[in-house]
Formats: sequence, C-alpha cells, structure tokens
Amino acid sequence: MRLLTFLEYCAVVVGIIGMAAAKLFALPKGFHLGLFLIGAGIALGGLESVVTRRMSFRTSNEAGEDYAGAPAAIWGLMALLVGAAVIAAAYLMDAGLWRTTVNYLTRRPGPVMAGLGLVAAGAGALLMFNRSSRRGVWRMLLVRIPKTIVGLVLVVAGLAGVALGVWEWFDPKDFHRITRGVWERFDLRAFDHFWKGMFGSRR
Repeated sequence: MRLLTFLEYCAVVVGIIGMAAAKLFALPKGFHLGLFLIGAGIALGGLESVVTRRMSFRTSNEAGEDYAGAPAAIWGLMALLVGAAVIAAAYLMDAGLWRTTVNYLTRRPGPVMAGLGLVAAGAGALLMFNRSSRRGVWRMLLVRIPKTIVGLVLVVAGLAGVALGVWEWFDPKDFHRITRGVWERFDLRAFDHFWKGMFGSRR
C-alpha cells in the first residue's frame, strides 16, 4: 500500500475509533480530536489529488488511472472542502462555538448552500466523465446514459445551490422573504426540525 494512502486511511480510521471511544467513555475532547483526525485524513487525500492530479485513497499506483487529470483534481477539491468543513466543526465544538455557529448558519445559510452546491456539482461532473475502454450498446444504455443524466442533474442542482448561496449572502432580506413563502407553501418545516435536531444540540 502507498504511504500516503496508509496515512489517509489511518487518520480516518483512528479518528472514527477515537470518536467511538470518546462517546463510550464520555470524553468530549477525545471526540473533537477524533473528528479532527477524520477531517485531516480527508483533507490530506484532497491535497494529494489536487497536487498530483491522481485519485487519492488508492491502494496502488496503477489504481484509478481512468480518473487521472481533471477528474482527480475535481475529486481533490471536493475532498479538501469536506475535510476543511470537518476540521472546522471539530474546532468549533472544542471552542464551545458549535451551537452559536449553527444558529447563525440557520439564519444565514448562504455559505452552507454554496459549499453543498460545489460538492454536488463536483460529484455530478465526476459521474459525467467516461474514460472507460469498455464499449457496447447495453453498457451505454444501462450505465453510461443513466450516469450522465444523474450527473447532469447534480451539476445543475449544485450550480443552483451555489447561486442561491451567493444570493443569500449578498441580499439576505429578499432571499429570506421569498424562501419563507416557499417554505410555508410546501410545509418544509420538518426539514428545519431535522436540521436543528441533528446539529443544534452539539456543544
């Protein structure tokens, strides 16, 4: 196994074990440290892909050759964004700022919407790449076309999320006025309760 891959997986696995142990023995600092290690492992993989233009988390130098180049760079940027978000979450929890930050982002969700939009658009772009040497009508009908459609939907939805995030950031008053009407019209309050239940209680 490649050394960088070993370090990436080690950071993620040790972080998961640390979080589980910290939860079991009620050690908040250990939970935060484990979360930080997970984010660091993901971010390290992202940095590797951006620098080398090769897929990270691969077990051998020959693996993932179909995605070398632009797809690997997109994957790396996505991993960097996710890793940075996990590291930021670990810091906020450790500093006691998690609930304050979540409450702020609930009122001003622009950065979250833009970040999720970028990840969704990147995932869609990866699905639309086709560098496989395998050909055939059935493969095109059953694999290639569905992947392209799903990828296109994700790219459009991701770019829409980025646009909405930018809009909310620069014009929050109009954004909230319009989205409040949509929220109430389609009764999306259950999602709001889910968000607050999942993220609002962590200190």
